[in-house]
Amino acid sequence: MRKFICSNCEYLGRPKTFTKGSILLEMVLWLCLILPGLIYSLWRITSRYKACPMCKMPNMLPLNSPRGKQLANGGIT
Repeated sequence: MRKFICSNCEYLGRPKTFTKGSILLEMVLWLCLILPGLIYSLWRITSRYKACPMCKMPNMLPLNSPRGKQLANGGIT
């Protein structure tokens, strides 16, 4: 299992996938008309991103990268 570290809050673990938008709004748009629902669903799918589960910022770095090693060691190089 590959480990990551957040450069924002220094969380150590795996990133989580987040999807922008609202599932409730997506369902309402699908019930109203097909085209708005389809457009909104496509936007939600393409706007997914992996981020830190603690601070939700997309700043996760592999622990074996130079910056990841520096963060894991408390900023000491």
